[in-house]
Amino acid sequence: MSPAAVDDRRSRFEGVTKSYGDGPPAVDDVDLDIRGNAVTVLVGSSGCGKSTLLRMINRMGEPTSGRVLIGGKDVAKLPRRHVPKLRQKIGYVFQDFRLLPKKNVFDNVAFSLQ
Repeated sequence: MSPAAVDDRRSRFEGVTKSYGDGPPAVDDVDLDIRGNAVTVLVGSSGCGKSTLLRMINRMGEPTSGRVLIGGKDVAKLPRRHVPKLRQKIGYVFQDFRLLPKKNVFDNVAFSLQ
């Protein structure tokens, strides 16, 4: 396999920092490399930045600085119309899964893909 093919399949955080307001950053200068179709689990205490990282992977939030690359593409520069396709390729399991009570099963599953 060529090096270019490996780059197309990996995901990276390059110097990612995310701040909210004047307080300390939620994540600070994170470098992370996930190769291929690896299953990756984020584990840590409450408030350590796990959800913030996941939101940036799925483009539900953008880094204050640094880059999030999925398949070699900068997620922040991805056109909005391509975001649903990105989310279809990323498995996302909630720690505390709760169904939306006014939606049926199909609509609850489809909600995360929209």
